Order: sequence, then structure tokens, then C-alpha cells
Amino acid sequence: MCGRYGFIHSPEDLQQAWGAFREHGAFPPSYNRAPGQRHPVLRQAPDLRLELVPMRWGFLPGWSTRTQIRPINARVETVATQPLFREAFRLRRAVIPADWYFEWPFIPEDPSEKQPVLIRARDQSILGLAGIWDRHKGTEGQTEETFAILTVPATPTLQSVHPRMPLVLNPQHWALWWHPHAQRKHLEPCLQPAATLWESFPVTPKVNSPRFDEPEAILPWDGTPPA
Repeated sequence: MCGRYGFIHSPEDLQQAWGAFREHGAFPPSYNRAPGQRHPVLRQAPDLRLELVPMRWGFLPGWSTRTQIRPINARVETVATQPLFREAFRLRRAVIPADWYFEWPFIPEDPSEKQPVLIRARDQSILGLAGIWDRHKGTEGQTEETFAILTVPATPTLQSVHPRMPLVLNPQHWALWWHPHAQRKHLEPCLQPAATLWESFPVTPKVNSPRFDEPEAILPWDGTPPA
């Protein structure tokens, strides 16, 4: 799964890496992005141009009246058929920029404890996570856009950290991912994770708190109790 991630690049950095898009809103950096917060999401607008917009992490379909149910992840294996996600998967696909993500594997010496681990590309390139989004209108007329991140079985190098991982899209497949008329069978190439070389290492337990958002979050941790 993917329950926390970081993205600290500016929109200008992102445009240099990914190409031109329109910006809507403010995009402050964050070392420890958590569900319930608003994060930058890249999507295709109705005019087919790309735009970077802030959305809340925790998917809420437009038709839902159960606003307390907001899943943060959707499995690739069922996203096209699960009622909660299938319309968004068919019509509203997006890419979430990330520099790294966190997982919490159990500590072998103490199975009751978990240790936060940072996972990123070995070359520290920006990751494009596959996502879906929707727009929900509340009872008082307010509108909110939300998203979920798709997950796949972890690659062999990451299985020891967690059995699942976010789906990292191959940039060559992005045009297909955004295509407004692409069907499930057309999207099959997109659902295979990009061939990324990964690195992972333990980080400070301070990351356990979603309120902790400091550069220390991405430093390797040697087991010394945090100050």
C-alpha cells in the first residue's frame, strides 16, 4: 500500500522533468504527505491540456453520500470493477508526483513494533504514481476534489518491506493513461510498474506522526533514539 509519501520539488522543477502544464493553486513542499491533506495532482483537463491541481488524499466518488468512507488506495486488480472506483478509473485518471514513499515493516526482533522505511528511486528521480480522482458536491453546495493512489504487488526487491507498492507509471505510457477514450484493455501496459531501480533505508520514528514534516524525515536512521 501507500499511506505516506513525500514531494518537495517546485512546479517549475516538475515542468523541467515532465514538460509543460498549467498550475492551479499553491503547492508547498512536504517531506511527509498524509491522507486527509491536499496534495498536487497532474491530470488532463477537458481541453486535453495538462494541469496541476490540489486535491485531498482520500477518495470520495461524486455520487457517494457516505462521506466518512475515503480510501487512500485502490488495487489495480479490482479498480476497474469495484463499484467505488470503476467510474473514476474509466474517466478520471491522474498522476501524483512523488519523490519517495514510506512503509512500516515489522521489526524482526520485536514483531509488535514497526520501523518507518523510506523508499525512493536510486537515481532520486521524480516518481509518477498512478491515481484516480473525482469531484464531490456536498449538501451545502461546496465542491471537493479527491484522489486515491493505485497499488500493485511489490517487486521482488521490495517484498521484504511490504507486499504491495504504489503503481509507478512508465512516462512512455502517460499519454495512454490520460487518453479520454482508453478502455481497460488499452490500459494494460500502464498497469505494469515502471522498471525502477529502488533503494530503501530506515528513517526516524518521528515520521510516524503526520505532523512531522522536516528534512530529518529523509535522513537514514541508525537506531539512535530521537531527541
